[in-house]
Amino acid sequence: MAITIKDIATALNISPSTVSRALNDHPNISEDTKKLVSEKAKELKYQTNFIAAGLRTKRSNSIGILVPHITSNFFASAIDGIQKIVSENGYFLIICQSNENYHDEIDQIKSLLSCKVEGIILSVSSETKDFEHLETLQAYDVPFVFFDRIAPGFETPTVEANDFTGGFQAVEHLIKRGRKKIAHLGGPGLLGISKSRYEGYLEALRTYDYEINEDFVVFTNPDEGHEAIIEKMFENPKNRPDALFTFSDELAVECILKLKKMGLTVPRDVSVVGFGNSNLCEIVEPHLTSVTHEPIKMGEAAAELLFKVIQKRHIPQHMLNMKFDSRVVIRDSSR
Repeated sequence: MAITIKDIATALNISPSTVSRALNDHPNISEDTKKLVSEKAKELKYQTNFIAAGLRTKRSNSIGILVPHITSNFFASAIDGIQKIVSENGYFLIICQSNENYHDEIDQIKSLLSCKVEGIILSVSSETKDFEHLETLQAYDVPFVFFDRIAPGFETPTVEANDFTGGFQAVEHLIKRGRKKIAHLGGPGLLGISKSRYEGYLEALRTYDYEINEDFVVFTNPDEGHEAIIEKMFENPKNRPDALFTFSDELAVECILKLKKMGLTVPRDVSVVGFGNSNLCEIVEPHLTSVTHEPIKMGEAAAELLFKVIQKRHIPQHMLNMKFDSRVVIRDSSR
């Protein structure tokens, strides 16, 4: 049975209102009483009822986060960073995922609103192209910050990686390794980060006077089979890529496994570079070269920005749209 304020009051032979004020650091309560109440609360393993406290104060002390997949290494790491800042501010986190589904995203936004969260950190799904549900957040005056995946047309702070630079650096690395036919297996075409990584890929090819072969570029969706796409790209021995830059590490690992089935060796026949620098990079053989962009620090920055918005503090111009640099972590898949 849960311990209540009344239980602490009975144990100390004081009134419940005194206990409540002591736990909330009321200035009219002496330091000795506060210490006594705090020690007894710990002894009895008392836990604050945040729901009841929220009803009294009209605040939920909660922050919502909505991401496409909480199992993604990138988003899981980012949530670690977000959790740290949220906890430091005395709030707790409600985590939701859209599963890359537009309708699920709408439902999760409704759920967070029903929980009366005081702000939301949001990364849109790969299917999202209508943003009316985000306009609802503005109508309800719920602060939100975009993280990694940005919806256009909103004047709200954003935190994202420099995906264009990451794409450029990945392809430049392959070019400097002597690769001549570099393919790109991209992400969902609607996603801004997919477009930015693709633009980086194109810019690197142009910079080094490489031919742009449209047959070597395919955009993919998370729920479709990729083996057939990879097989088609490499089926012609006379005109197949000798390097592959992929939208994600997950996609890169699929490519490595499929290329092995096809009798091709990585990196001798085909070099492979992923994006995300996830734990998969050290598991797959050969170890995967990947682009990294510090998701924990990005998560911390997003949470700090959101609290500035909630507290109506001034946000310097350079912090309104934060971009984190990318770099290539070189491993055996491209050596």
